[in-house]
Amino acid sequence: MIRNLVPVFLGCLFLPLPLLGDFHFESAILAAVFGCFWGGISASRLVLKSDIKIITKVLRAIFLFGLPFFLFSLFRGCFTWHGLSFWILIPVPAVLFGIAIGRFYRKIMAPIPAVLTALTLLFVSIGMLLIEFLTLPHVYFFNHVWGTWPGPIYDETVTIGWNLILFRAITFAWILFLWFLPDWKKSFRVRLTLIFSILILFPSYLFLSESGIITPRSALQDKLEAYQTEHFDLYYANSQFSHQEIDYWALKHEFHFQQIVDELEIDWPEGRKIESYLYASAWQKKAWVGAKFTSYVPIWLEQDQLHIAKEHLDGVLKHEMVHVISKQFGNTLFNGSWSIGLIEGLAEGIAKDASPESTLDQIMAAEPPYPTVEQMEAALSFKGFYSSAGAISYTTAGSFVNHLLEQYPVSNFKEAYANSDFESAYLIPFDSLVSGWQQSLPQVSLDSLDQQNSAFIFSQRSIFQKACPHVVSPIMQLWDDIRFLETLAIYGEALPIVEQLYQMAPENTIIKQKWLQYHLRFDGYESIVEKVSLNDSIPQFLLMKADAFAFQGDWDRAYIELENAWDVLPDPSPGNFRYSFELRADTLNWKVFIRSRYQDLLPNAVSSNFNLPNKILLSQKAIELQRLDVLPAYSALLINEELNTDWFNQYLSLIDRLVFLKEFEEARQWVDLVSALELRPRYQERLQQQQEWLQFMMRVEG
Repeated sequence: MIRNLVPVFLGCLFLPLPLLGDFHFESAILAAVFGCFWGGISASRLVLKSDIKIITKVLRAIFLFGLPFFLFSLFRGCFTWHGLSFWILIPVPAVLFGIAIGRFYRKIMAPIPAVLTALTLLFVSIGMLLIEFLTLPHVYFFNHVWGTWPGPIYDETVTIGWNLILFRAITFAWILFLWFLPDWKKSFRVRLTLIFSILILFPSYLFLSESGIITPRSALQDKLEAYQTEHFDLYYANSQFSHQEIDYWALKHEFHFQQIVDELEIDWPEGRKIESYLYASAWQKKAWVGAKFTSYVPIWLEQDQLHIAKEHLDGVLKHEMVHVISKQFGNTLFNGSWSIGLIEGLAEGIAKDASPESTLDQIMAAEPPYPTVEQMEAALSFKGFYSSAGAISYTTAGSFVNHLLEQYPVSNFKEAYANSDFESAYLIPFDSLVSGWQQSLPQVSLDSLDQQNSAFIFSQRSIFQKACPHVVSPIMQLWDDIRFLETLAIYGEALPIVEQLYQMAPENTIIKQKWLQYHLRFDGYESIVEKVSLNDSIPQFLLMKADAFAFQGDWDRAYIELENAWDVLPDPSPGNFRYSFELRADTLNWKVFIRSRYQDLLPNAVSSNFNLPNKILLSQKAIELQRLDVLPAYSALLINEELNTDWFNQYLSLIDRLVFLKEFEEARQWVDLVSALELRPRYQERLQQQQEWLQFMMRVEG
């Protein structure tokens, strides 16, 4: 009885620990490692008479250890079938694998069998991981001892895949092989079993890449199209990138490369090229390399690499490229810094992309009290960095590193980066560096928007702080399916999923809005009229009902609904409704707006009769649809309009693509006009980026 209580008690001790206390793959890995080594060493003992007894004993202890996790997950509402599946597929084969190895050494009368068993399991669990980690680009791993590591911890949706099932089939083949090999002379049945296990193992290892168990660079390059520039070998999903798009992103790669090597004062080695893998979507990236919404750079590999999904390129390309280029002054072991805070802080401090509206310093200045010296030391460490939400850690480290880069020579930072020794690099104490940064923050000008942005970032929670870090509700799973199809612009296949989602949660305003959008896209106007009642108090729904009537040409009822939407607007009205009624100012503008907004259709001709909001939104739709041929015409119409910072993001997008189209004079005029506006500090930073982009492209063109 006491022996049964011991593993239960040990399980209870782990419950308070973040992630490890969840009934999911992390705790299953813990159980697998313990059970594998315990079972293997126990089975290697020469005095052992029954292998079945040790199997039963270890598995019973493992599941008793998991019992508190299971019960606690039920109590908190955190139980998932995927978690249960991980607890079956990870520990059970691991225990049998360990016992098979221990039994093998015992049966062949090997000297010190327990030591050999432990060494073998250490090689399989750690040695094999290191071999894959140091030679392959992916960030998911399979292992016969600890089962699987599915990818970055930021990807909270972790589910059982076919590749794990196939890998565990290989584990069982090894178990059979090791179990029966010592007795191969005994009977034909034993030899037949050995042949069967070999017939599984041999083709399995031949097709590891095809089965998704490993993904070498060569496999990625075979699946993707190649594109070369001076410093990059790009590999991209040609199903999602047009020739024009890949030309654009190739130039952006070279532009950001030049920015970063100049800022960090790096003499780039001649002939050294960076491989950039550009995936069709985050879902394709997850399937191929194990990281879904996490873009990443394997800095520990000799070959420089970037791994980014198409939809994330605009937001993370420069950030990730800093990681690649900073390998030039990283430590000798893994080409980075011993401080994760410095690694990410450098990328954030150079890219400055924490917010489109507030600078790094504004976000920090709006959230006093500022980190103390002790807190900054912790924030730059691995444990401290990941114990907070990613947005908080990245912003804090980014603001601090940005201060160091602005106030001291870059060479000082590069020296500190490699060895994480600030005092020897800067010749002043670390607390003086932190104090200088702290003193600069109160001098930063702030407004209410900065306060809101800061409050939002600092209110986010780390995955370690979430009660149920891996629970994905059926609704969220369907939403994820919709996002996947929308990323690929496969709206027809998404429609039935939207319908299913709406049936599950018709009162959810976000889901209802998505349902209305799809019915406007696919001519379901009558359904919209039926579902949006006169008593609806949500302005967006009433506007979409008005749009349904506009699609039908029933303008009288359309304008009635437009008035109803106006009547329910709060006072003052939210900013997202600022131009809603102007976009629908008359039938001409209304028709143009709804066709572009819901059905991705541009008018046949660019017209000066469109009002300002529609001209701007049509120019953005042209960029979204890769109709850059009409962009100069929209630019010519807009450049004479009165500028307003409400449209700052749209102005920057227009400038960005005009530069790409080599419309340099037009782009320069836009830069001059926008720079004359009263711009927020972050807007000034972003406009400066466009000025540098213009200068870069002009140099490229000679």
